[in-house]
Amino acid sequence: MSETIEKIGIPKTLKAKTAFLENKLQNIEDEQGIFGKMWNGTKELTGIGTSQKECETMLKKFEKGDITFEEAVEYLNGFEQKQENMTELAKNIATGVGAIAFATVTAGTGLGFVAAAQAGAPIGAAIKTTLGLADRITNNVDNDAFDTKEIVKDAVSGAVTGTTSAVSSGIMKGINNSSLQTTLLNGAKCGAKCGAIAGSTSYLTDTALEENKKFNFGELTKATATSSIVSSVVGAGVGAGMFGSAELSGNVGKVVDKTTSQVIMQDSTTSSLRKILGRGVKDAAAAVA
Repeated sequence: MSETIEKIGIPKTLKAKTAFLENKLQNIEDEQGIFGKMWNGTKELTGIGTSQKECETMLKKFEKGDITFEEAVEYLNGFEQKQENMTELAKNIATGVGAIAFATVTAGTGLGFVAAAQAGAPIGAAIKTTLGLADRITNNVDNDAFDTKEIVKDAVSGAVTGTTSAVSSGIMKGINNSSLQTTLLNGAKCGAKCGAIAGSTSYLTDTALEENKKFNFGELTKATATSSIVSSVVGAGVGAGMFGSAELSGNVGKVVDKTTSQVIMQDSTTSSLRKILGRGVKDAAAAVA
């Protein structure tokens, strides 16, 4: 892990500042596993988003005096956070899709939280732990692959992701009830519950495993509420948007029968979309905070 300004203080000379920035960027690069490398490669290929090459360009601008040291540090911090966020998102999407497929085949459709937890949690924990291990094996950080804390965090997070992905939102009831409003409300209600579970679990896991993070009830409440609100809004949008336009059209008041593969595809698509949109909302909120 790279040293932070909080630990070593702001370097005094231009040479020391340059060395700090170069070391920080190198450490960020070393920490990238297969998911981070693929995401960075995509950004460099498309030219969309902050990439490692742009970070290198930013360091050259600092050396020329075009930007300040603080601006360069902020840019690198932003790149690092975005890489971490997208790596986590990729693992969560894959975990969710796997849990949905397993739960649908073994336990059926329309699962409540108890059934979803029984079917989705174990497979979710297994998938995300495996993906996390694969990601750390492919980075350049010594002794990182079998980091016990990271394995536990992936297992807990994977269990929650597996459960909240496999649980039925009840959006399809909108067709039977002949109501676009029903699809919106069902998506919002399910999103609020899933978001609250995910937010609180993530916070509690961090405080339990990270030495520098102490439990604070106010922060727990904030993490739970924020995640619940974001997930509720996104869930409502997915329900009213994708299902409202695609499913209700021509099917109002009807019971629409679908094959297992269709259910898996539909739920996987909406689950992934909720995760992507949720990540986007959280990033936007953080940018203006």
